[in-house]
Amino acid sequence: MYLEFLENDLPRYLENVPLGVRLRLWYQQDGAPAHYARDVRTFLNQRFPNRWIGRAGPFLWPPKSPDLNPLDFFLYGYVKDAVYGQAPTTILNMMDRIRRASEVITPETLGNIHRNFRRCLLLCLENNGAHFEHLIRTERVENND
Repeated sequence: MYLEFLENDLPRYLENVPLGVRLRLWYQQDGAPAHYARDVRTFLNQRFPNRWIGRAGPFLWPPKSPDLNPLDFFLYGYVKDAVYGQAPTTILNMMDRIRRASEVITPETLGNIHRNFRRCLLLCLENNGAHFEHLIRTERVENND
């Protein structure tokens, strides 16, 4: 099912993304068993050559590293709340909820996510790759004063 999503659904979701951006796009996934299947990795190697992050991929995502994943902190939680506010009734109903939740995400929100992610990467570098979640909280408090 995951490979089917990558082959059939993902291209539709990216239709409105300019071609120049799509050609430079990176794909990130976690280490879930479906994401690790040989046919999935083969597809990603063909579709995103040296531009995908995940288990056994060209770039490994640090395991258990939510401080480097902007999706874990905000976007995933937002979409999850919108989708599961009530129990989905069918797969089509769930897909429709995901689509509707995604459509209301503004460019400003995506810009904020991008800036916060960039700040996390810089903090990671400044801390020589060690844990830095405590620095994110401190920085947010200082910036709100």
